[in-house]
Amino acid sequence: MIESSIVYRFFAGIGNVLLKFINGSFLVDKFLTEDSSAQAETEGSIFYKIYSFLRNILSAIFSFLRFDRLFEGSIFKMNFLWMAITAVFAPIVPTKLVILMAAAGFGSLLLAIVCDRKKELKFNSVNKFIYIYAGVYLFSIFASVDVRGSLFGGFLTVFFVLFAVVAENAFETKLQVKGLMFVMCGIGVLVSLYGFYQYMFQSKFGGVWVDTEMFESISFRVYSTLENPNVLGEYFLLIIPFAVAGFFVSKQLILRLYYLGCGAVMMLCLILTYSRGCYIGILVAAAVFLVLLDRRFIILGVFGLLALPFVLPETIIHRFMSIGNMSDSSTSYRVYIWMGTINMLKDYWLCGIGPGQSAYNKVYPFYGYNEISAPHSHNTFLQIMCDTGIVGIIVFLVTIYQYFKSLFTSYLKEESFEAKVFMISSMSGVSAFLVQSLFDYTFYNYRVMLLFWIFIGMGLAFTRYSQLKD
Repeated sequence: MIESSIVYRFFAGIGNVLLKFINGSFLVDKFLTEDSSAQAETEGSIFYKIYSFLRNILSAIFSFLRFDRLFEGSIFKMNFLWMAITAVFAPIVPTKLVILMAAAGFGSLLLAIVCDRKKELKFNSVNKFIYIYAGVYLFSIFASVDVRGSLFGGFLTVFFVLFAVVAENAFETKLQVKGLMFVMCGIGVLVSLYGFYQYMFQSKFGGVWVDTEMFESISFRVYSTLENPNVLGEYFLLIIPFAVAGFFVSKQLILRLYYLGCGAVMMLCLILTYSRGCYIGILVAAAVFLVLLDRRFIILGVFGLLALPFVLPETIIHRFMSIGNMSDSSTSYRVYIWMGTINMLKDYWLCGIGPGQSAYNKVYPFYGYNEISAPHSHNTFLQIMCDTGIVGIIVFLVTIYQYFKSLFTSYLKEESFEAKVFMISSMSGVSAFLVQSLFDYTFYNYRVMLLFWIFIGMGLAFTRYSQLKD
């Protein structure tokens, strides 16, 4: 038994000491505990007052026109249905269709709160920062160096960011949470299978995103339905922790095998993306998940990490070890773009240049190195600052901080194992995604951007999992 081993007892002892220190520390007292008046403060905020004012006006109009009776029992008021359709099909359908599905999700929530006075929007301390972030992006459109070119990307970003609120309010029962997780993992398998098909018949798709001089053994990187290997990997970083969560919370053997199989298939496809940033991301996800789930897994995780060089193919090891090697064209390409972007931000740090590829391409060539052109900065945090300036990146970081604070606080207070695991899966997936964001602009693909904010909203919903109906 691992619990009786000297190694485990040694690390467990250290962990207990650190835990006692942390629990009584200023860090936890100041940053990781919720104010008892947080809910009251939220309901008294300017955002809540604006929401209440607009809702009362719309409700009065709908009641006067008898629209509330027209939509009584209507499928168009089923917020969970339209949100779930959007979340499930986002990785496999074109962006334009995803926009229509997301619009239906917004419409269903609007109809629900306007037609039914008893239904209230769920408010979390994170929501106000989501609203502010969306507002900053809205402002950046009209402060852009290319307003026309920023319109589509800017408005779509605002639209998808606010969809987190739709996802947060969609769940009414625990069965809905489990059902959506089940289907999303199944879709992840379908996406993976198409990736395997690409890998088997490479000649039909062409070898791209590969430095063949440095990686002679890598002839193809799968991208499945998401147009780019890195983007595909980003999707898996979000969804794989859900499969792991499903495995731990499921009581039936058949369901455990299902989630185990889904996780294994998606993990294999992730490996075939050969995305080094995603490799680091999935290791971070595993670390976060295991540490929060049970401290005993720390030791197993260490042994597993040490064993990786002996079980992984040499191709994967070579790819992973090339991180930071400037001889790799992909690495040098990114470094030069980062240097050029930072050079550009010295002049545009306050308000940025505006969202969208058009604005970036209009300004970046004057600051780039080695005459390298790029559609974006290949770093999400740098790109957000390019789009919105210093205010935007600060608000984004505060939003992410508040998100983790809210989930971790709820995790510490929660007694339900299921709720804990769901919150852990959200924290690990978002953590992995943000790590990958250091090496690529993860919002470049709008469908993945939407999925990220859906997962943010679902994570906020998980903080109330125990309050949902059985």
